[in-house]
Amino acid sequence: MAQEFEHLSEIVSQAEEGESRQWLTTYADMVTLLLTFFVMLLAISNVDHERFENVMKSIQFTLGASVAPGGQSGRIDLHSIKRKNLSPPSGADTEPLLKDMRQMIKDKDIDDAVEVYSQFGKIILRIKGQVLFESAKANLKPESFEVLKQIARIFRDYPSYRLHISGHTDNLPIKTRQFDNNWDLSALRATSVLRFLLDQGISASRLTATGYGSTDPLAPNTSDENRARNRRVEFVLEKEN
Repeated sequence: MAQEFEHLSEIVSQAEEGESRQWLTTYADMVTLLLTFFVMLLAISNVDHERFENVMKSIQFTLGASVAPGGQSGRIDLHSIKRKNLSPPSGADTEPLLKDMRQMIKDKDIDDAVEVYSQFGKIILRIKGQVLFESAKANLKPESFEVLKQIARIFRDYPSYRLHISGHTDNLPIKTRQFDNNWDLSALRATSVLRFLLDQGISASRLTATGYGSTDPLAPNTSDENRARNRRVEFVLEKEN
């Protein structure tokens, strides 16, 4: 009887010991999961820098941006977006409209104030703001009429293109009787150009106009030269499908 009791006590003791160690299984599973998690983090942190730079350059090219000043790889320089001399897509230099625009700029000897380039299937013509408008004004300068007439003539020759006119300013605040801010100024300037093109026979269905104020600078507004560059009107031409 004593032996049976001792045997029963041993069985109960082993059962209790087994139950008391069941938490070890859960603990071991948790440790394994944590280890797997940290291994995954370590793998992610070991970036292939060459591949990373290539990916970033691809993104920058897609946005039309270049590597940031100082050669910092993988950082997009937002001020370089939409700059000239971007690499055109294959065949862009043979586009008749682009060639006509460049020839017009050459014939009028206005390459210091007007530039044109191709970017991802669109043709962008950029005119410095001072060519078209007086400071803080939205009425076209009479001396700008001839250039705009030449642009309108080329547009008429290519009716398959839609034309978006965008007005841009620098970041200096403006507050006049006519304009509360740069948004108003840039919008009315874009509209003034649109109305001129309408008068030149460009169909209204092809035209849109938007004011961007100072939200899309070509360069940091840190100098008079940069601010003058940011004051501009752009014509974005896109061929209809």
